[in-house]
Amino acid sequence: MRGRGVLLLALFVFLTSPFVGRMHFSPFGMGELEKAVLLNIRLPRVIASALVGASLSLAGLTFQNVFRNPLAGPNLLGVTSGAAFGAVLAILLGFGGLLIQFSAFLFGVLAVFIVWRLSKLIGDGLLSLVLAGIAVSAFFSSLVGFAKYLADPYDKLQEIVYWLLGSFAGLRWENLWPMLPPLAVSIVGIVLLRWSLNVLSLSEEEAKALGLNVSLYRRFLVLLAALGVSASTAMAGMIGWVGLVSPHIARLLVGHDNRTLAPVSALVGASMLAFCDDIARSLATFELPLGVVTSLIGAPVLMAILARRRWHVKG
Repeated sequence: MRGRGVLLLALFVFLTSPFVGRMHFSPFGMGELEKAVLLNIRLPRVIASALVGASLSLAGLTFQNVFRNPLAGPNLLGVTSGAAFGAVLAILLGFGGLLIQFSAFLFGVLAVFIVWRLSKLIGDGLLSLVLAGIAVSAFFSSLVGFAKYLADPYDKLQEIVYWLLGSFAGLRWENLWPMLPPLAVSIVGIVLLRWSLNVLSLSEEEAKALGLNVSLYRRFLVLLAALGVSASTAMAGMIGWVGLVSPHIARLLVGHDNRTLAPVSALVGASMLAFCDDIARSLATFELPLGVVTSLIGAPVLMAILARRRWHVKG
């Protein structure tokens, strides 16, 4: 019943979002200007925010189960930092538009590859993967900082800072199509394999006793999640909290069974990011950075969830 409520709420958000912004208009009796804004600006933006929100939420859910850590998020393996450096490098070199997206996506995938190879040198298991992810994330974050130091403060630096804060401003259909395949593969792949997350959330010995090829499924799910995070960061910049908070909200609604939890998490993440994007483009006369809005909403929501669980345990 709660899952149906989430679906209805998500539909409401997606149907109303195209008409919300600094320019408000009704779906009835639209003129040529309103139709152009709806079809060429608002619609691709709403679709992008829904796909990115769903992808980040499923990535967060995947990492939380695979690493058996409720505070694991999409940036755990350095994907976000790698993609951020790719975009910053492209901006610094004077590229624009699709080349920034492509560079961010490429470096995000490269970060995952480096983490995987580095973890094999450190050892085998989840701990080595996490340690490699922390190291790679710190490395790319330092490169981002160095690039910001080198950037022209009156030109490139402003563009870099704005991109790092996250935004769908300026996104059009031509920006959406290149990232659509990796986002679709990530979302559909994780949803289809959601049953294996129940087993991977157990200890490795229990998972193997149930007949699951732990190494194979873990590797495949992590790659799917990383693919989605890379594409999401390439398209929207660094968006925090959505991938961490959305799975927890979904757990409160439908429980811990990932067969139900995964699609509900995707809906929660998609509607949450679309709602945050509505706020970012309509709250002020200028557009707010999306990453700032998601942080302002996500942090209190996470604290409320943690407090509720504490009260529930005491009760």
